[in-house]
Amino acid sequence: MTRRRAVVALVLLAAGALAAWAWVRIGALSEDTQATNPIIRWEYLFSRQRTPDELWARTRQHLELTVVPVALGLVISSALSAIALRFRWTMGPITTVAGFLYTIPSLALFGVLVTYNTNWTAAVIALTSYTLLIMVRNIVAGIDGVPQSARDAADGLGMTRWQRFWRVELPLAFPVIVTGVRVATVTTVGLVGISVVIQLGGLASLIFDGYRRQFTTPIVVGSALSILLAVALDLGLRGVERLATPWARRAGLR
Repeated sequence: MTRRRAVVALVLLAAGALAAWAWVRIGALSEDTQATNPIIRWEYLFSRQRTPDELWARTRQHLELTVVPVALGLVISSALSAIALRFRWTMGPITTVAGFLYTIPSLALFGVLVTYNTNWTAAVIALTSYTLLIMVRNIVAGIDGVPQSARDAADGLGMTRWQRFWRVELPLAFPVIVTGVRVATVTTVGLVGISVVIQLGGLASLIFDGYRRQFTTPIVVGSALSILLAVALDLGLRGVERLATPWARRAGLR
């Protein structure tokens, strides 16, 4: 424990020293100075007044275009999965239609939908359609993967079908379902960038703007923030999974 505390103290000390050095360096930056790094111009981030508002607006747009389609996709996928689990013959048609939507090139789908809808609505519809195949398959696989012994035990306790689903099947299937949501979320973070063709794009608009102006700083910033957003959302969903399934965590410690 003492060694661990010493390591933590050294890390915090190093982080503090780095932060102090960065603060001094940032204070000396100016938009009038010549960038010393050919890849990223730090003045763009720390001295340009419009940059914080632009980054926040783009990040918020990217987050909204990710969360809203994934949430809608989860609701629709849950309904479709319930139908497929109740009427097994519908599983084939449902996955076929979802697979067809998944194969449509995003650029073409955005172009068709924006003809009849606003840019925002077109983006949400397109991005939602790309989540269905992933989540339907995982929801059905998660429920089908519940051990028959667990179902028999629930029946032996006198549970109804709905009680068995909510108290036994859904909790046991939850890790598989969340895995599908995580994959759909990270995929959507990447697909949001294609919506730049309909004047959205979130953080990807910085990347395209950088290419248009031959300015590498927005490209680096947009790429880095997109990656961080995907990682943060994935880790957040992973945390939800761990909190919701404590028995799985305890089993892993054995």
